[in-house]
Amino acid sequence: MTEQTADTPLLRVRELGVTYHRSRLRGGDVHAVRGVDLTVRRGETVGLVGESGSGKSTIGATVLGLVPTTTGTIEFDGADITHSSRADRRLLARRMQVVFQDPYGSMNPAHTIGDTLAEALRYNLALPPDEIRERVLRALDDVGLPPGALHRYPAAFSGGQRQRIAIARALVMKPDFLVCDEAVSALDLSVQAQVLNLLARLKRTRGLSYLFISHDLAVVRYLSDTIVVLYNGRIVEHGPAALIAERPAHPYTRALLAAAPVPDPVAQRRRQAERRRAVTATPAQGRAGNGCAFAPRCRFAEQTCWSTQPELVDHDGVFVACHRHEEIAVQTPAGAA
Repeated sequence: MTEQTADTPLLRVRELGVTYHRSRLRGGDVHAVRGVDLTVRRGETVGLVGESGSGKSTIGATVLGLVPTTTGTIEFDGADITHSSRADRRLLARRMQVVFQDPYGSMNPAHTIGDTLAEALRYNLALPPDEIRERVLRALDDVGLPPGALHRYPAAFSGGQRQRIAIARALVMKPDFLVCDEAVSALDLSVQAQVLNLLARLKRTRGLSYLFISHDLAVVRYLSDTIVVLYNGRIVEHGPAALIAERPAHPYTRALLAAAPVPDPVAQRRRQAERRRAVTATPAQGRAGNGCAFAPRCRFAEQTCWSTQPELVDHDGVFVACHRHEEIAVQTPAGAA
């Protein structure tokens, strides 16, 4: 066990690699995550952002113990949990919880909300009925639902209310850390804003730390202190949320920012044009080989990009894995994306 101090991160992931093994007939092994390092400190929100298939949800599932680690280590509050047993994971559930994209899919439609929220308390903590009821009522109040919700069934609630119930189910365990995996992506924009505000408030009032996973850079920016951008299982950029959102250095991050909708139609057309330019394939070899995985989609790619994997380097407080990030910053200033 790592020695624990006041400065020990709540979560530390080092050189994480995850490979899904498949037969050659199905295309062979899939390297979903490659050498990922990240840290979540107490009271911090780290946003993982990337397209579908980038590896962000696999990282969340691996941290939760739902997917085995192929290489690397995961530490929680100073303890190595990389290969924790099922019994240890039950203990970890008291401090580490998850909110998924589809709350309805994880609820038994034949159980009341009260039973759904109380189940984990009975199974993991064996609390007396009075304390279970107290925790459940407090969690419902924290997410803005009335006590009467206890006796209703999941089908009686809207999508946004169900997501609040899913958050309440996590809160009853009094965790320190939440993994939010696309927790607002299935909601309407107005409901998204309400749930994001709720998560921000719970962070302050309950002292929670989040690993917030999303494909939407604008959503991640709103809630996160630090942003980690993933492409093809690797980190291509990470740093303070404000710096990355205002002046993205990697071409892929610029494309993600350009994909986020804005209310101004002129600005929206400009963003769409920028995104099309950012992901236009170059007339080079067509496959990146040992080079940057984004090279086939990058308009700035040159020979070095196709032959050499870029390392993460510090660029004015933001770490960027791009051979040409300094030139790109000059050619496309902040706001161009």
